[in-house]
Amino acid sequence: MPVTLKDIAKRAGVTSATVSMVINNKPNISEETRKRVMKIAKELNYYPNVIARGLATRRSNAIGVIVPNLASSFVVRVLQGIKSTNRDLDYTVLLFDTVGQRESESQLFQRLSRERRIDGVILISSTVTDDELNIFRDESVPSMVVARKCTTLDCVYVNNEQGARDAADYLIGKGHSVIACVGSAKLGLPMEERLAGYRASLAAHGVPFRQELMITVDDDGMADGVAVFEKIRALQPAPTAVFVPAGDMVAIGIIKEAKKQERRVPQDLAIVGYDDLPAAEVIEPSLTTVRQPKLEMGDYAINMIVDKIEGRESGLKQKELPTKFIIRESA
Repeated sequence: MPVTLKDIAKRAGVTSATVSMVINNKPNISEETRKRVMKIAKELNYYPNVIARGLATRRSNAIGVIVPNLASSFVVRVLQGIKSTNRDLDYTVLLFDTVGQRESESQLFQRLSRERRIDGVILISSTVTDDELNIFRDESVPSMVVARKCTTLDCVYVNNEQGARDAADYLIGKGHSVIACVGSAKLGLPMEERLAGYRASLAAHGVPFRQELMITVDDDGMADGVAVFEKIRALQPAPTAVFVPAGDMVAIGIIKEAKKQERRVPQDLAIVGYDDLPAAEVIEPSLTTVRQPKLEMGDYAINMIVDKIEGRESGLKQKELPTKFIIRESA
């Protein structure tokens, strides 16, 4: 026969109501009692009836994670942070990828919340618009945005402007004054912040800003880096360094094409990326880059959304995490 709350209560010397409060993580229970009850529940191999609990609490015990592109290395690392932390939480994580779907992130969220399929949602996206964020705000479901600073929803993000300043400061400190900058057309507000950091660094060091050194790519893959290298070669005077806030994969594409064209990195062209993806360490030469704390962003997001669902946190929560400049061989 399945183990019941009454069985646990009898062994623990408490009431069934007390066991229920412990199992459902309610307040006003002493830590000693909580530990004793959980220990006995584990010994008896007790598993709560999630369906019954959902009917009683009107919760699904599910958290939706909505991403615009599951193939993104950045998204994958944030998801790893969410998954690692969620092992200790009593929630199912449902992943939704909107690539190739007719619904936008905000439309998908509306449908999931109104069907009561989720208790909360984490949106990993830097390109979502303010109007779309308003839809998340107006629904009565806890929502968290990862990778974009916003003033209307809980969010966790990095200081992109400072990260870009650190990169440009480093290159200027190495004697470079003609520094190409590669931005992305699809990264939204974070890209604007990174470009602002690049320009702020130039201004602080008295290096003139040159519009012709600004290069924009449509995507963030290695193939884009190949095209960028050809544009850099055509510039006069030729850049001696390139900063790639569009991301590490574009920077890696530049490195690969530079080697193919027999340009030495960093002697002929210093290259700095942005993200610190695992591939940054294995490319030769290894990539100097700006590290975003992706695992930490995922960890913070899942913990905060659960705290909001369970009533331990309220009000607007905004968390800024620092970047870290990682010096390797490419610069």
